Amino acid sequence: MKKIAILLILLAACTSISYEEHTKAGSKYVLNNGMTVLLKENPDTGMIGIDLMIKRSIAADGEKHGLSFFTNRMLLSGTEKRTREQIVKEIEQAGGAIKARTYAEYSEIVIEIPSDKFSTALDVLQDVLLNPTFLPEEVERERTILIGELESKKDQPNVVAEELFMKAIYQGHPYEHPIDGYVETVKQITREDIINHYKEWYVPNNTYLSIAGNLKERATINAIQHLFKGMQQKQTPKETFEMPPRIQPITLTQNMPIESFYIQYGHQLVPAVHPDFIKLRMANAILGSGSGSRLFYELRDKRALAYTVTSIAPSTRSTGFMKIYMVTRPETLNESIAGITEQLELLKKEDVPEDEMTVVKQKIKGFFFLDHQKTIDQANYLGLYEMQGYGYEYDVEYPEKLAQVTPQEVKYVANTYFNNPATAITGPFEQAKIE
Repeated sequence: MKKIAILLILLAACTSISYEEHTKAGSKYVLNNGMTVLLKENPDTGMIGIDLMIKRSIAADGEKHGLSFFTNRMLLSGTEKRTREQIVKEIEQAGGAIKARTYAEYSEIVIEIPSDKFSTALDVLQDVLLNPTFLPEEVERERTILIGELESKKDQPNVVAEELFMKAIYQGHPYEHPIDGYVETVKQITREDIINHYKEWYVPNNTYLSIAGNLKERATINAIQHLFKGMQQKQTPKETFEMPPRIQPITLTQNMPIESFYIQYGHQLVPAVHPDFIKLRMANAILGSGSGSRLFYELRDKRALAYTVTSIAPSTRSTGFMKIYMVTRPETLNESIAGITEQLELLKKEDVPEDEMTVVKQKIKGFFFLDHQKTIDQANYLGLYEMQGYGYEYDVEYPEKLAQVTPQEVKYVANTYFNNPATAITGPFEQAKIE
């Protein structure tokens, strides 16, 4: 893809931009303090989507599981100028919404707002990022909320199964722990822990600010330079993602007094930037993406084994995973597990027919474009691709790369990666046993 790239080696007094680039996907700016800014103009909408990402993994929590989650939530708990309630009220009165979200490999603040209130959103964003107060009473208020949420999860079989699966797939790795931590660890996290985590990770050279919608690019980058020029670059702690490959299957179970079994079954995959990942995405879509997928047709429609069945292969900077999710009755537990393995073995043994490949490619492409309907999703894709190492241009390259995947490549990745599964099952084990 042709780019117009300009490397500006100028004095900071002349400009606060050190790098500028424009492509079909949008524009990329790197400020002198290291902040990466991604902009995408869309004059056909009346909305603006803002996604500010902080790159870090939950490995940064150490033994204080839930620290990243707790810290990011605290950004919306009050600043030197605004209370918790005022932050939300100012955005909502402008017709928008603001949220703090945390994932295994990054935290984010997202804002959706009408384009004529864009300046309000930027002002609030700058305030919550640069001026959080972390008041002791707000820390305790948020702690109480988090503990309540953690307690409520214990009765949700799908959540229990998901956490068991992460423990199985990432055994011995920091990612085996839930992002929001445990009741015991959240109780022990101090205000000082939160402030130190904020100071370590919420720095400009670790920040990706992605904005899409009805904006004027030059005016926007000028405003961002002004608002965030006070952020000082700082080296972040070194992250390690090393994880040994799984050499044998593992199954974790938990008995729950419920009517159905919740199954999560999957395999370790490669980081998202690996050349095989796009092929694995295709394999995942063939298996369990949508009502036309093999698992859905065979296990739900044809054999009536599943209430629901689907699969996902999320993109990650480190070792990723593919996961099949299924809910079934006690009397069909073992038949369901066997049905999953049958479909995986079929993918290993036989080339996927070309007509099926064509249909699945079109389906993925359609889902991809549907995911870009909202400006906040457009912003999220740009930021995520840049942060994960693809480069933001991947947002327009993805459909092209997808079209190039062959049946032989799908069979290759199935044989290479779909081995030594990790399985997590919750349900009424007094009614059925795994054979």
